[in-house]
Amino acid sequence: MKRFFIFLGIFISVLCIIYTFKGLFFTKHIGHFKTSAGKLEYFKYYDEIMKSIPSPTSTHQIETAWGDVFVYEWRNQNAKDFSPIILLSGHSSGTPMWSENLEYFTKNHTVFAIDTLGDVGKSIQNVPLESGDDSLWLAEAIEKLGIKKAHFVGHSFGAGYLANFAVKNPEKVESLTLLEPAIALNSLSFKTMFWATISSIGLFPESWKNYALAQISGESSENISSENPLAQMIKVASTEFSSSLPSPKTLSTEELKNINFPVYVALSDKSAITGKAALESAKLIPNATVKVWENTTHSLPMEVKEELSKELEIFWKKIDFTKNKIQFSKYLLNYKKGKNLQI
Repeated sequence: MKRFFIFLGIFISVLCIIYTFKGLFFTKHIGHFKTSAGKLEYFKYYDEIMKSIPSPTSTHQIETAWGDVFVYEWRNQNAKDFSPIILLSGHSSGTPMWSENLEYFTKNHTVFAIDTLGDVGKSIQNVPLESGDDSLWLAEAIEKLGIKKAHFVGHSFGAGYLANFAVKNPEKVESLTLLEPAIALNSLSFKTMFWATISSIGLFPESWKNYALAQISGESSENISSENPLAQMIKVASTEFSSSLPSPKTLSTEELKNINFPVYVALSDKSAITGKAALESAKLIPNATVKVWENTTHSLPMEVKEELSKELEIFWKKIDFTKNKIQFSKYLLNYKKGKNLQI
């Protein structure tokens, strides 16, 4: 399993770098599968993973000015008084990337998971996306779902988009959780961009590409492979789906200092995507909880799923209970004893 997470972290990291470069310098177009066979292979893995997790209560196809946004909903009747969780995945993955986390997130919350518009998944893009459009289609979809405020959780590119969305729409944000956020807190280093480019050039020998991936990850090249369905799904998406997503914007010092809602930032100690620059930026956010998770990669939310979920549960409940004037100390005592407080 560790080898799988190493592979996944490396692979997602490289995708972040490549698609950041494409988003900056290439003409925008509508995301699409290159071949019917590629689409079938991707959804074979997608559906396999979705069948392995709790079935959603319902699904939504939300029409926006940029296309139809596909949303899964897991409704928790015991959490009616609390704000829901909204998930936005990393690049080239879609909702299945949360398969390791949904079991925990849905225990005490209603959860909505969004397939990013313009990326691979079940959302259908109709109009090319320009910089900043990610915040606009998100706002429109959330409004049409009837959600007034939510706990937003994003990984990688999804976290980058949500950070920008939250700064522009603070009235919709109960809290913001950034898991290994791509670009929003720091720009990518030249070294990382260089090795990612080497790893993505098809004409180079496999040994060269594995060496480049090892330079990005800090792992040995022998660890860079996996047959896990999630890893295979993302691998197929990276080769068979042509996306043209704008890169998330790096937030300015002023924007970070003006954030007025609770923020939780989880960073890996081995990530090529975040690192010290992201940590320093995160520390500028008032009312932020910032943690560097040791011995993790860019696949952090899957690697420490249980420990992370426990921390986030306390983070969310403290906010919800304050809003609803429920005694948080009583909840915390029961939670540490292994009891779930039913509302």
